[in-house]
Amino acid sequence: MQRGKHHGEKSHDRQRLRQYRALFAAVSALTFSVFSAGNVSDTIINISARSNNGGTPCRSIWREKKDYTSVWCENKSTSGGSLSAWVQRTNNKNTSSVKTVDRYYGSWSYNGATKNMKNLPKGTYYYLPNYVKEDGYKYATLGYIMNKEAVSYHIAWSPDSI
Repeated sequence: MQRGKHHGEKSHDRQRLRQYRALFAAVSALTFSVFSAGNVSDTIINISARSNNGGTPCRSIWREKKDYTSVWCENKSTSGGSLSAWVQRTNNKNTSSVKTVDRYYGSWSYNGATKNMKNLPKGTYYYLPNYVKEDGYKYATLGYIMNKEAVSYHIAWSPDSI
């Protein structure tokens, strides 16, 4: 009757254990890099809707889109009205074109995007779906319309969400 393992079997088990440890370390590192890669810092927009610009489509600055998550947007206004929001995309962050609306939101119009715009009443936030990365674009921005005139808006957004 044999007791224990032969020296060769122990060596093989140690090698297999090292391989499992290496695999676990690689998967852990990959998981960490996937979840920590997003561009999640907020861009803050402080703007007053005067009688001549309430209802006019606007957009924020272009920011790099690093992952496939939704754009995050919050209407932090305390005195402002609701906000209609959508996502725009480009590979040229110096573009002045209005034809940059993400396909989830249809196309650009003088009333903002043509479909799926999200209404954010003051004090609310929303995750805005988009296809920026899936369609091969590098930059995203927040398109928005201030739905009430003669008030101040305070908006926060980031191109990637947690």
